[in-house]
Amino acid sequence: MKRGLIIFDMDGTLIDSSAAMTQSVNYVRARIGLPPIDQKMLEYHINQPDHHLPKIFYNTDEYDPQHRAWFKEHYLEHVHTMIALYPDIAEMLKSVYDTAHLAIATNASDFFARHMLEHMKIDHYFSAIVGSNNVAEPKPSPLMIQHLMDSFSLKTDHTVLVGDSLKDEQAALNAGIDFFFVEWGYGSTSAQKTTKVQTVSQLQNALQ
Repeated sequence: MKRGLIIFDMDGTLIDSSAAMTQSVNYVRARIGLPPIDQKMLEYHINQPDHHLPKIFYNTDEYDPQHRAWFKEHYLEHVHTMIALYPDIAEMLKSVYDTAHLAIATNASDFFARHMLEHMKIDHYFSAIVGSNNVAEPKPSPLMIQHLMDSFSLKTDHTVLVGDSLKDEQAALNAGIDFFFVEWGYGSTSAQKTTKVQTVSQLQNALQ
């Protein structure tokens, strides 16, 4: 069946950004007197659906606006030299661009998403970008996916999500759409029936 909408997660799926995120989290932690965390720890926790990140990263029950401001300031200053597209991503996007609407559903804010996609020179491929600040609940909630399907007047059998984490997998399951799990990212998958792809070339073939 021809797909009408291909939704991509961003971090760990299209863009390798965990080193930049780790440095900015550690910048905030240093300012509030906490020791640094390592990159693998960050990659693990950000992709677990039931992990409370404000507590884990900053020992707060909710994100403090000042902590968010410090993170944003540091991230925007240093991110450009610390992020990269995964190999062959730009070619894959170019290949599937004319086959369906392409969209982003990220648990980052849409501000960060637009900034990073523009810096990576792939923003023009996406008809819509939805961040955690645009919906009431982030992934694994299906709200981002449902919002995008409504935007393009498409149903579940014409929509697919591509991601690298349990949050992505559960969001797709909750929305009732197909899911492709990319094995080059940060997270893991739990479902036996999830379609796994090892390379960007395999993903490109699966999406066409």
